Amino acid sequence: MDKTEVIHEIYHKAGTEEFITLYELETLTGLSGSQLRPMLEDLKEEILILEHPEGFQISEKGNHYCQTRWA
Repeated sequence: MDKTEVIHEIYHKAGTEEFITLYELETLTGLSGSQLRPMLEDLKEEILILEHPEGFQISEKGNHYCQTRWA
């Protein structure tokens, strides 16, 4: 699994309005938090996702990225 697949999971489960927790991502992807964290940090640096205390969600830039790929 790569970061494109991770952002796909976030986009389809949380989108721009809701949040997905790290635990939910672990369950969906089958990867541990330590495996997911580097990919999540890369996505945050690219401003494709945002991290909040409630979890992760797609940023506006990430929404455009995802719509061009999957919508």
